[in-house]
Amino acid sequence: MKEDYMRDCFVERMERKYFREDKVARLQNLSLKQLVILGIDLQNQFLLPESRAYLPSSPQFLPRLLNFYEEMKKTGVKIILTRHTHRDNILSVWWWDDMVDEHLTSLHKDVIKYGDSVVEKHTYDAFLHTPLESMLREWNIKAVIITGMMTHLCCETTARSAFNHGFSVIFPVDGTLTQNPAFHECSLRALSHGFALVPSLRRLIEWMHS
Repeated sequence: MKEDYMRDCFVERMERKYFREDKVARLQNLSLKQLVILGIDLQNQFLLPESRAYLPSSPQFLPRLLNFYEEMKKTGVKIILTRHTHRDNILSVWWWDDMVDEHLTSLHKDVIKYGDSVVEKHTYDAFLHTPLESMLREWNIKAVIITGMMTHLCCETTARSAFNHGFSVIFPVDGTLTQNPAFHECSLRALSHGFALVPSLRRLIEWMHS
């Protein structure tokens, strides 16, 4: 089920298939101060080879994402990181396990420096029972850029929730990672139809610097 898939050819194909130019106009009046990046669960659990939840495309994905964060820091766009743990809840039932190991649930060492804030969450949805919405309202945020781990689980759920909370959503085709290209593409196909704009990170960097 796990595959190493995050290659340039995959990214280009996904952007060709699912990026909708007609939706860009909805975001053109936003200032950079009205944007925030969510870095979902960029934890050792998914990024270290010794973890059983390790994602094989991590070595290709992480430098790509960190380069995006580096470029976004130059524009002043804030980055909110989430850290996921769960114990004795519905996720524990579904996965037959808790997610509480201190080392594996820690944010990856190369990611921590980019976070302006860290939100602790305990289910797929980063808005559910967390201060995230209040933070975004306080900062007058109008649109969120979803990045991070498990495209079809925590990232997609958070994207849908952000939309339902009234935020515009940008879901970069190469800004999230999951177990295989099938899961990844299913999320892009659904989100691009009804919830999110799905450009590449490269295209986003160009927009932010233009």
